[in-house]
Amino acid sequence: MHRIWAKRSGTILCAVVFLALAGCSRQAEQPNASAESKPAPGKAPEKIWISETTGKEYRVRVENDVVRVEWVNVTSDLAVQGAFVRSECKRQGPKWVGTSSSYLPCTLGEGPKPKIDNWCHLQTKFEIGSITADSITGQGEALINFDCLKCKILKSEMKDFLWTPKE
Repeated sequence: MHRIWAKRSGTILCAVVFLALAGCSRQAEQPNASAESKPAPGKAPEKIWISETTGKEYRVRVENDVVRVEWVNVTSDLAVQGAFVRSECKRQGPKWVGTSSSYLPCTLGEGPKPKIDNWCHLQTKFEIGSITADSITGQGEALINFDCLKCKILKSEMKDFLWTPKE
């Protein structure tokens, strides 16, 4: 029975990891891919972007051919425990490809206040397909099945996301 819960336990962590990383919203196809803006050489100013689905906020920095992302509206109870999500992508042709590193809680139970059973460090796939003045789109690795006790991804898939600038 414990093993079954361990496999199911990833539900909360999976949701938290993916939502924190990608915002998990499915994006509409962009009719004009040529509208993509390319960052100017050097360092572009930092900007805060909001996931259209989760409301999570990310600081995005573009420096030459590298994009760095950090989750900035971490709740105080998670922040005091050291929770974070940070991503780094390097330009590969028309997109940026990289990984996200995270340290997030994992729970086995359910309910309004499930008990945190473990804290997991994870590295997941992350890529940005388009950066324009109005949106950032891409894909993040979504956890489908996760072993909370071992902090091990058992099954995952890539899911689209859409972020818009914070006004």
